[in-house]
Amino acid sequence: MNRWLFLMLLQTATLSAQTPRLNKYWVTFSDKNNSPHCVCRPTELLSARALERRAKAGIPLDETDLPVNPAYVEGLQAKGARIHLTSRWLNAAAVIADSLTATLLNTLAFVDSVQYVGPDLRIRNVPNPAPKIRMPRNDLPKQPNPDNPYGYSGMQNSLLNLPLLHFAGHRGRGIWVGVMDGGFTAADVLPFFDSVANDGRLMVARDFVERDEYVYEAATHGTSVLSAMAANVPGFLVGGAPDAAYFLFKTEDTGGEFPIEECNWVAAAEYADSMGIDIINASLGYTSFNDPALSHAFGTLNGRTAIGSRGASIAVQKGMVVCNSAGNSGDEPWKHIGVPADAPGVIAVGALDYDGSRASFSSFGPTSDGRIKPDLCAPGLQVVVAGSKDFELGMSSGTSLASPMLTGGIAALWSAFPEKTAAEIVDAVYASADQYDRPDVERGYGLPDLSKAWGTLGGFVYDGDFINNARNGFFASDPRAGTLTFWSMAPLSEPTAVYMKNILGESIPVAFKHHLHRVGRIELEGLSDLPAGTYTLTCVTPGGAVPFMGLVWH
Repeated sequence: MNRWLFLMLLQTATLSAQTPRLNKYWVTFSDKNNSPHCVCRPTELLSARALERRAKAGIPLDETDLPVNPAYVEGLQAKGARIHLTSRWLNAAAVIADSLTATLLNTLAFVDSVQYVGPDLRIRNVPNPAPKIRMPRNDLPKQPNPDNPYGYSGMQNSLLNLPLLHFAGHRGRGIWVGVMDGGFTAADVLPFFDSVANDGRLMVARDFVERDEYVYEAATHGTSVLSAMAANVPGFLVGGAPDAAYFLFKTEDTGGEFPIEECNWVAAAEYADSMGIDIINASLGYTSFNDPALSHAFGTLNGRTAIGSRGASIAVQKGMVVCNSAGNSGDEPWKHIGVPADAPGVIAVGALDYDGSRASFSSFGPTSDGRIKPDLCAPGLQVVVAGSKDFELGMSSGTSLASPMLTGGIAALWSAFPEKTAAEIVDAVYASADQYDRPDVERGYGLPDLSKAWGTLGGFVYDGDFINNARNGFFASDPRAGTLTFWSMAPLSEPTAVYMKNILGESIPVAFKHHLHRVGRIELEGLSDLPAGTYTLTCVTPGGAVPFMGLVWH
């Protein structure tokens, strides 16, 4: 062997032997005694928007809102540990250290426990604004669908009965959605997100893996998930809440699967809470890890054991809606849901086929302590999502898509009633589901009807066959806006007159000012005094009278 090569190899081996392997550890603290922080100074802990959300729901600040004691953090650093993140809710810190240092940390008086949560994967992703990873399928037409404003996403939105809610003008405006994933490659350049980005509603929050603020990298999974909610290109793809604001969190380390990702999940949820985010979507789940000794057994799926589950449960208690994919293990020997879908209050979302039946891969419940899971279901098989470039579309399947489908729908619903609390919105969504009175461990409480939930919250007497009866189309109106938005199943000639009747058949005098074919708005007079309810509107055209069913709400 060449002498210089031998010396180089010898030097490398020596350095390797001298450099201990670094791991990540979850260090829990015994208390928050002598903390410089105080709930008596709430603006130091939470944003004004977060405090407003808490006040609306009557949720007081408590000790879990206090950051970990900074003296304890300094104590860990003094022993040689580097801080990866801290958790105020669980009173803990994730640190980077070698095994000897971890042993020393366990001797500190203020440390309760030190738990190994994975190796320190020194993988750093290079920012990649030009995506090279293609979606599972990109065989959809690249031309717009002129027959449906939703383009190729019409069926998936209709399964949740979203069109009526959207046509009434409720598309998520004013609602903040936090999205946790492994990366959002090209979400900053794809045209599907132009409207949300140009309106200042596409926000980079934080990368909890690499501890920076660049999230447009590493994976297209998050881009697909985001498109099910935020995309807004009529004729191609329209998400469930295209007018909401989106905050992107990278929590999933694509270099490997270890419990540190649960710690990242909790830290991101805490950050979302402090910002005032309303809804969290996490299309992530944890059951088995690269190190089998760390994997979850079914007995741990009780919402109280896993780090991610304990944190997710607190996120709900803080007044946010949390939607999490139930898991894709229905066809596997491990058929159960994952972490943190097992957490109480978290909406574990299962996947459905377009006929409303459970997709075969969608994970089963219940939790190990016997609670119903999944909680609700949404479209999750062959969901149309953004492709890798330009106006290219793809199809993807999984509870990872079902969760954002429901999240977008809930954001749209909440935007109609911003004064409501998370609990009030969630209760209405559950009550609208198709097996609310007979939940099971395959579909949970079933498929929500979000227009029905909207009607219930608005004080309607809702006809369950409403959409089936609206063969020509339907309309919805908010008298405060002074407009009526309608959807026609076929092109409609310019009407010469418009008539309205209530459910008793009594005529309601109205006048219209203008009309747009297919989907449009009619400015009406005489709606301000109408009680909320179901009405029939008839457009008289040269080709005859065309009736529409619709709702008026206040």
